Amino acid sequence: MTNAAEDGRVARGQRTREAVIDALFELYAEGNLTPTLEEIAARIGMTTRSIYHHFKDREALAVAIAERQLERHEELFTARPVTGTRTERIDGIVNHRVELFEAVAPVRRSTLIRMHASPELQAQQAYFTEHLRNQLTLTFEPELSALDSDTAGEVLELLDLHSSWETWDRLRSWQNLPVGTSRQIVIHLVTQALERR
Repeated sequence: MTNAAEDGRVARGQRTREAVIDALFELYAEGNLTPTLEEIAARIGMTTRSIYHHFKDREALAVAIAERQLERHEELFTARPVTGTRTERIDGIVNHRVELFEAVAPVRRSTLIRMHASPELQAQQAYFTEHLRNQLTLTFEPELSALDSDTAGEVLELLDLHSSWETWDRLRSWQNLPVGTSRQIVIHLVTQALERR
C-alpha cells in the first residue's frame, strides 16, 4: 500500500469515528441516552460491524465520547478559582457550574448509566469531582481558613454538595425548574453554607 493510500485510509477511519461520536451527541441531545448500535449506524448510514471496527466495545465508545466532551468544553473543565468579593466569588462559582452542567448534561446523563461498569469512566469522574472540589477550596479559602477545622470541613462538604452536578440535575430534571430559578437556589444554598459558624 502506498503512503498516499495509507493516509487516505487513516483519514477515512478518523472521519468515521468522528461521525459516530457526532451521531451519539445528537441522539443524547434528543433524549435517547441509551441508543442501540443499530440506531447509531442508521443515523450515519453505516453498519454496526463498521462501528465495531473503530470501537472495540461500548466502553470504548463511552470513553471516546467523554474525551470529546473534555475537548469541547476544555475551558469549563479547567475550573479555575474565582476571585473578588464574597458575593462575586459565589456568583462566579455558581455561574461556572451552571454553564458547565448545562453544556455537558446530555452526555453526563448517558455516562452515568454506564459508569458502574466502566473503571475508566469512574476514574474520570473521580478526577473531575476532586478538581471541582479543589476549585471550591481555593475560591473560598478566606472563609474556610477563618473557621476551626471541623466546621471548615462541614462547610466544604456543604459547598461541594450544593454546587454539585447531582444538586443541579435534581433541580433541572426532577423538579423541572428553569435555569434562572435553579441558579438562584444554588446561590442561596452556597451563601447559607458560607454563613455557617
